[in-house]
Amino acid sequence: MHASYDNDPDAPIHRAWGTVHAPGAAGAGLGAGLIVAEGFLLTCAHVVNAALGRPKLAAAEPSAQDMLRVSVSFPGLGSEHHAVELVRWLAPEPAKGEQWWNGDLALLKVEMEGWDVPPVPVRETSSRRLSTWYAHGAPRSLVDVYVQTSMGPWYILDPGHAPLEILPGHSGAPLWDRESGCVTGLMVSTEPDNLRSYAIRASELVKLLADASVFPSAMTEVSDPRTRARRSELIDALDQLSDRKLQRCAERFAGVLGLPWAPGSCSGLVDAAMRHPRGLATLLSTLTAQGPVAKRVGEVAAMLGALRLFTQEEFDELCALLGPDAYSEVRAAARRAVPHFSLSEAGPPDVGELVEDLEDRASEPGIVPPVIQVIEEVAAARQAGGVGLREWSDRVTARLGVRPEAMRQCRWSATSRASARTLSPVLRVWLWAAEPAAEAFHYVMRLYDAHGQQVRTWTDGDALRSRADLCAALSEAVDDLDQYEESAGVEFLLEEGFFGLAVDRLPTNAGPLGTRPIGLDRVVVLRGQKGMRAGDWRRRWEQGQSSAAGPYVLHDLNAANGTLTSNREIACVIACCPPGQHDSTLALCRWLGVPVVLWQRGAHGLDTAEALRDVVSEDWPRTLRESVRGQRVQAMFDTAHMGAHLALMWEDPGWSPPRQRLTSPSKREGGAA
Repeated sequence: MHASYDNDPDAPIHRAWGTVHAPGAAGAGLGAGLIVAEGFLLTCAHVVNAALGRPKLAAAEPSAQDMLRVSVSFPGLGSEHHAVELVRWLAPEPAKGEQWWNGDLALLKVEMEGWDVPPVPVRETSSRRLSTWYAHGAPRSLVDVYVQTSMGPWYILDPGHAPLEILPGHSGAPLWDRESGCVTGLMVSTEPDNLRSYAIRASELVKLLADASVFPSAMTEVSDPRTRARRSELIDALDQLSDRKLQRCAERFAGVLGLPWAPGSCSGLVDAAMRHPRGLATLLSTLTAQGPVAKRVGEVAAMLGALRLFTQEEFDELCALLGPDAYSEVRAAARRAVPHFSLSEAGPPDVGELVEDLEDRASEPGIVPPVIQVIEEVAAARQAGGVGLREWSDRVTARLGVRPEAMRQCRWSATSRASARTLSPVLRVWLWAAEPAAEAFHYVMRLYDAHGQQVRTWTDGDALRSRADLCAALSEAVDDLDQYEESAGVEFLLEEGFFGLAVDRLPTNAGPLGTRPIGLDRVVVLRGQKGMRAGDWRRRWEQGQSSAAGPYVLHDLNAANGTLTSNREIACVIACCPPGQHDSTLALCRWLGVPVVLWQRGAHGLDTAEALRDVVSEDWPRTLRESVRGQRVQAMFDTAHMGAHLALMWEDPGWSPPRQRLTSPSKREGGAA
């Protein structure tokens, strides 16, 4: 490792690097080792076996006499060999039915009086791009690797930027995280005839050291004055806790992160939290009952810059809920929820790494963090499994202090986008006339496919058209709609005050049958061209989708005003008021956000109410539109039948009309969409 350079990020590992030798051997060495505490070197057990000339997987612990034949050198200090003694032995243990094994660690005490070899920190990190060297640690033997995933106590590694080969002499070499300045694993094995290799995770190394009562170097020096100041503030904040509370907090902290021992002081707990990528989030989660202390720690942690949001438990639970094959799903959700973020394409698909990338994206306090927006997008898109993700999201956002209203809006947006992607094809007809009873119309018809993409448009050409022209364009549009196996039918978007138009009776071409009312063969519903009080509209839609929220029969407009204003769960109204009050009733329902209204255009009273009640079943959110079509079919061409005069306003918030007007604005409330 030879020459040293100023500001070399690898200088700590160069100084702590050791090479393991057989008796009287010179040269490159049989494997590497690492000074992890003052006078203690960690290597692989099979490297010691090789130095003793034993089979690689020999399990018997070498004797003190055997260890007299093993020596180590430190390339960063010179060529002198040093005697060692065995402190801890974790034998290689072949796993049943597996090609690889467990264990394989040896802790050595090194006799090196007069030599100062500073140890390097050993800890888990979130980095994926890491470095290692051959046994002698020469610069030209450096190999970069990529952490593919974990396999129990091991990491599975793939070649990094340059597919250089890991050789047998790399065993015992440290897996170096240059950015964090720590060792996060120990090279242990490579596959025959394959560039894939393996390393023992840092958590396994730390466990071995703890069992031997040897504690690794805790922390790299904090040279940044700003970070040092924040560290002091965190220590001062924790100093407000009683000894007992601090101990409980430290034990909980260590248990969550899998540390082999609990920090015993405020400074030790802060250092442990600052070392681990999820340490500060985990520390905050252990302080939730500590009021002012938790608040102060949260404020100081926020000043440290970009931090991981989730505790280790939250992160592990999220990865389990998403599943190992969710990378493409999460990435697609990120493109929909936060399209302004550019996501890296480098490296193999790893859902955990993608989540960590999204965690690093900053957001304002109280606002839904981008990573939560993405998780809500995934939950909304999943047929099953969304409930668990939402429960997880609720717990995390409550801990993070995200405003409930912001969270509700985020969830609503994700659900709306998911609904738009899964809706059946639909024909939407914007229709308005100069007068409610006029025979001349403006219209725009748009056909949307199952992905919400506009397929085709029919327009009036900015001129009033006759009923015959309207029906001719409508016939052509529904012919295109009928090319799909299933559809959501036809939605007429009408100007306020025009809801009395019998659009379901508009005749359309039926080939050899001549013409048929459009409402006989297809679901036909009415909508307004302007969504009022969108919050109430969505809330009623969400809360009224259960069978417990039955329909409300409206006979008197004034009484209904009080009832609908006070009861925010009513989502379906049966309007049995006199026909002259229909416009006012619909205006009230739309103003209060009621999304579904059923009425008969020419009748009212108790008999009409009973007949309409029969149309609205307990499962009305899923059956009402088709039930209304069934009544129209029963009526056929019998204008005396109730079904010939049914009208249904169905303001599904899953799709909102555009706010801009299609043509010249009308002075009437609502106007053209």
